[in-house]
Amino acid sequence: MQTCLATLVVVGLGMAGTPGIASRVFSALAEARINVIATAQGSSELNLSLVVDAKDAPRAQRAVHAAFQLSKIGGGAVAHPERTDVVLLGFGQIGRTLAPMIAKVKQDGLTLRIVGLIDRSGLVFDARGLSPRRLATLAAAKAKGTPLAKATGGRRAGAAEAVGFVARHALSNPVLVDLTADDTTDTIKTALGAGMHVVLANKRPVTAEKASYDALRAAAQTHGRRLLHEATVGAGLPIIDTYQKLVESGDRVAKIEGCPSGTLGYLFGELGRGTRFSAALRGAIAKGYPEPDPREDLSGMDVARKALILGRLLGFPGELRDIDVESLVPDGGDRLSRDEFLGRLEEYDAPWEKRVAAAATRGGVLRYRAIVTPRRIRVGLVVVDASSPMASLNGTDNQFIFTTMRYKKNPLVITGPGAGPAVTAGGILNDVLKLAGA
Repeated sequence: MQTCLATLVVVGLGMAGTPGIASRVFSALAEARINVIATAQGSSELNLSLVVDAKDAPRAQRAVHAAFQLSKIGGGAVAHPERTDVVLLGFGQIGRTLAPMIAKVKQDGLTLRIVGLIDRSGLVFDARGLSPRRLATLAAAKAKGTPLAKATGGRRAGAAEAVGFVARHALSNPVLVDLTADDTTDTIKTALGAGMHVVLANKRPVTAEKASYDALRAAAQTHGRRLLHEATVGAGLPIIDTYQKLVESGDRVAKIEGCPSGTLGYLFGELGRGTRFSAALRGAIAKGYPEPDPREDLSGMDVARKALILGRLLGFPGELRDIDVESLVPDGGDRLSRDEFLGRLEEYDAPWEKRVAAAATRGGVLRYRAIVTPRRIRVGLVVVDASSPMASLNGTDNQFIFTTMRYKKNPLVITGPGAGPAVTAGGILNDVLKLAGA
């Protein structure tokens, strides 16, 4: 029987004296499950010839093109498995805290580079990486209100357009970090489709309608990318990681409850010490704890989103609207602009003083608690006994209590800081390092 063969020739001036070219070619073909029948290399070392089955030739060509990103700007170089290129979508407080943390990572066999910054106005991008000095300059300008589009080298673009522009360049193990509070689902799909891993601090894409959430996970799987979102629940605390480890070990989680809001934890801690509501909330804002609009926290929706993320891990089939949520926004406060609401905080001091006093009369303190099971999620204000572990929470501490098949009589408790730019940035960095193979 006659066998039809084809010759694939890889040609490039950069091949001579550059280690790793042949290895990457053969690895790409092996990953595509293509058998190499014969090889030859010219004396000039400017080409590598490979004989493959003729029916595999088109796939072999595509595999080599993909390995060297020949369809992208700057493509053709040997892949750098030790390097991870990071793009920050959002450059607010958390982004400006995260950027120098990434730049300072020094580990053997690992290099993290921030190559792009994106905000509502546009982006700043450099495929060679943004230096720590330039990152600091951009952060200082951004903190003073200068949008990235007006920075040196900046360009105007929407989020999806900016991610598409970045994706047209040849990057090494690219990771998009979503630090916004917007519905960025379409942008994330664009990133996944372009071969980028995604790290989320933004809760909205994973708390959208379940069909959209499932489609996002399917897109990551289809493109062989990972979607990590540890920071969406406990900031720097390993909550999702703990759940996954429990399940991987054969345990079954029946319930997760606790206080998952560092902002509300700080607020109620201050109220318990006699601080007026208005002063406590302004103090939280000054420290960067709440969402951009603090009513997102007071409404209970931030906690509800965290609870829904946990609920979907447990198999909760519902949507955000199916969660029982008690809002702490005063009557009429949701109809005001953000600035009007903050300007009238003193009007809400007296009702909160009464709530705190009533709890103290019962021998307890106020806490905002979530209870998550596979069938139901409840979020609201409760009075906990002074002897309860929840009563001892300090500052922005979060607390998560896992009741499982193994931890039934004595549930597993995780407690620690759950708000603030540094804590959240640390949790995000851990996800980035996972994707970088650290």
